Amino acid sequence: MNKTIYLRDEEEPIWNRARELSGEKLSPIIVSALKRFIAEKDAEVKNFERIELRFNDARDHNKPKAKAFYGRWIFSPTEPKSVTQEEQEYYDNYAVAITIKGGAVVYSWRVDRESRWAYQLRIYSCLEEAAEDPEVNYAAVSALTKLGVPVEELDI
Repeated sequence: MNKTIYLRDEEEPIWNRARELSGEKLSPIIVSALKRFIAEKDAEVKNFERIELRFNDARDHNKPKAKAFYGRWIFSPTEPKSVTQEEQEYYDNYAVAITIKGGAVVYSWRVDRESRWAYQLRIYSCLEEAAEDPEVNYAAVSALTKLGVPVEELDI
């Protein structure tokens, strides 16, 4: 399928530079830009935002990571769900988001009087799946409760 793109004369240097950098293959770059554009517009319509997290991943030897997705916070990193560990001198914080595709993201870390550590990011297909994980059950169930549980009509 061939499609034609019309550019203004003043945009020709941009086109030429992009062709030079892409090895004359602009189609994948254009499709990638269109996908990003569609994702941004879909997110706006659904009141979602691009969320970017940077952390040292405790599940991967504290290597620095950066992850981004379109979603909406239920409990944000600035107002997380906190859980005090029994007989410990720290507590766990959980930020919970739903993604534009219906998934769930749980971002967690530990806090004591002096520092934050043990950052982790867990991804689930939905909040219900997250609630089945004992590591994040409390935060996921709290998020489900905050969103409101739909009533199941029984035909009995």
